[in-house]
Amino acid sequence: MTVKEIAEISKLSEGAQALVQEDSTSSAYLDSLEKGGLFQDALRFLAHKLPIDAGVKWAAACARELRAPEGKDQKDEPLEASEQWIKAPGDPTRWAAKEAADKAKTPGPSNLVAMAVYLSGGSMSPPGSPETPPPQYAAQKMIAGSVLVAVVSHEPQKATERYKRALAMGKALDVPGGQ
Repeated sequence: MTVKEIAEISKLSEGAQALVQEDSTSSAYLDSLEKGGLFQDALRFLAHKLPIDAGVKWAAACARELRAPEGKDQKDEPLEASEQWIKAPGDPTRWAAKEAADKAKTPGPSNLVAMAVYLSGGSMSPPGSPETPPPQYAAQKMIAGSVLVAVVSHEPQKATERYKRALAMGKALDVPGGQ
């Protein structure tokens, strides 16, 4: 997919869309978004560019690393279920991630990454029901949302630093030779 196509499907702002060049590579484009302070656009772009499994890994890493210090020792079932899916992708772990998100008592980035897992493929219908595929790009939207919530969940005075850290984590997972 081209940079322009990814920018369009990820519904970037007009300012971000204006930075797309015909010969843009995704890494150069992502750098231009970051340099321009268009961090939310950069997160959305990267969430749509990465393969879903890499995007889930990125969102899970951000949810774990960027959470508030007081939450680091608490059990996080949606995050743990998402990490199980990363290790063993398939319907059993995909459904376990959804169940963990459904049972969670507090919303947050972990719930969104678990829903990204659920929406990553397969059917949204319970076993034995007619197959219902997830909406196109739903997993990528949940990945972007999870990373964004992880970044802005606390320490607003450090938002720029936290956006840059999240983007660096995602860029490290980007596949070589991509657009």
